[in-house]
Parts: sequence; C-alpha cells; structure tokens
Amino acid sequence: MSATLAIVRHGETQANLDGRWHGHTDTPLSERGERQAQRAGAAVAAGAPLAAIYSSPLVRARNTAAAIGRATGVGVAVDDDLREYGIGRFEGMRFRDLHERYRFWAQMRLNPHYAPHGGESPRGVTDRLVGALRRIAAAHPGGRVAVVSHGGALSMALGELVDGAYWNWKRVVDNCSLTELVLEPAPRLLRFNDTDHLEGVGSVGLGLDP
Repeated sequence: MSATLAIVRHGETQANLDGRWHGHTDTPLSERGERQAQRAGAAVAAGAPLAAIYSSPLVRARNTAAAIGRATGVGVAVDDDLREYGIGRFEGMRFRDLHERYRFWAQMRLNPHYAPHGGESPRGVTDRLVGALRRIAAAHPGGRVAVVSHGGALSMALGELVDGAYWNWKRVVDNCSLTELVLEPAPRLLRFNDTDHLEGVGSVGLGLDP
C-alpha cells in the first residue's frame, strides 16, 4: 500500500514578508508563523494517525514540525534532503532583483544544471527532494507521514512528480498549507495547498515565480 504524505510548508518568516530568497539561510518563524504552525499541527492531527514526521534541518521548518509533533504526539526526524533550494551568492536577494537583474527564473528553466556560485542547480534540488519523498514513502507503506519542507523546493518536486517537469509547476504553496500526496502506483494529489485551518491567521504564498 502506498504511504500518504501530508506535506506542510513551514510557517511565515520575515524573509517571506520582505520578498527575499532565504534558501539555506536559517531564519526563524515570525509571530504569525508560529501561530500558523500551531494551526497546521491541529489540522494534521485531525486526520488519520501519523506514522512519522520528517523535517528539513532549517529552523523555520523544524519549529513548524515541532508544532505538529506536539499536536500529534509523534517525534520529529530531521532529513537534510528536505532543505530549501540554496542559491549561493544570490541568497538574501529580493525576488524582484533575481527576476529583473539576474533573470534567475529564466535561466533556471532553460538550463537544469544552472547554479549560481556556491548554490545548487534546479536538477540537483529536484532530484534531492523527489528522492527524499520517495524514500520516506517507501519506509512507511500504508502509513500517513507528515513532511515539513520549503516553498521553492516543494514546487519543483511537485512539478516533477505531478506535471512531469520541475519547471512546469505554476501553483503557489502557501506557508503552513497542507498538501496530501501518494506516489504509488503513480503520483497523485489528494488535496493541494489547503489553508482552511489558517482562517483568521493568514498565509504568505511565495512560490518560484516573482
């Protein structure tokens, strides 16, 4: 039986509000991000019992995963392959500058091996995230597993799995939204970007497009 992956993007950070790419930069949750994480934990807990929780090692994801852990009573395992897309020398730049000055998204789509100095390539990020999701699902056949990761990397992985190419994904993954995915016999979304549990708290949606 296929595992069900309950995928949660981390809660809001100040970088999200400022429109800056923080990739591998470690950034804490904002106050609203902390509230979002609590709501996400309750939403995950309202579903079927969890077999496990996996989180990116970055603090914004670990804090979100910890809220899910408190709500469900399940421990959190850190998986380095769930971290965000690191873009090296471009870390901390505004999305607008990445788009207009450096044509980052255009180059990323045209060349899967394009990598800013000190950063990753889109092909490498996609393979890393897809590999992690497949490995986690295989470890829990028939179970429900929470996975906490990041907007950019998740968008690329979902594009690859659901739409056939990492650059095909045009939908936003909001902070602390809930997406449910099965990978076998073929990747299929059970729900996507559910934010009903965030009513009154709000979300910030920053995907791969500026």
